[in-house]
Amino acid sequence: MKKVAALLAALALAAAGCGGSGDSGSSSSGSNANPTLEQAVKYAQCMRENGVTNFPDPDKNGRFVIAAGGPNRNSSQFKKAQQACKSQEPPGIKDDPADVAKAQQEWLKFAQCMRKNGIQDFPDPQDGRLLVDRDRIDTKSPQFKKAMNACRDVAHVGGGSENGNG
Repeated sequence: MKKVAALLAALALAAAGCGGSGDSGSSSSGSNANPTLEQAVKYAQCMRENGVTNFPDPDKNGRFVIAAGGPNRNSSQFKKAQQACKSQEPPGIKDDPADVAKAQQEWLKFAQCMRKNGIQDFPDPQDGRLLVDRDRIDTKSPQFKKAMNACRDVAHVGGGSENGNG
């Protein structure tokens, strides 16, 4: 069940490396301070201050994951905030085109498997990211969980944060 939850979290990846699971300790202080994490925290705060109120905190490594239902990276507000916060952008926030292409292929295999296992409306990835519309697909249904179990090892897109988010 934990693997299914982790894969569900991975399915939620929806933005160009921006986002987070929410409460990941946005304050870092002391001698163990991670400069990348500190910069990522400042970036997240800047994004929120510039109108992207649901922009998540980074994980403990300073990486972002935007879950389904999180900020829309294609919105004009998101783009304005990105521009306003450009000077605070942490390193590695831009996606590497080779990584995007690889993720696209892996998520495509996963999406095909999900459809083959009964989730007919499961979407193809876009730009190496998978967006699952929870209004159209019940991610808590037994059928969805069964498909997740069948497909969890199809692609190397397991649960967790990705680096190079942006």
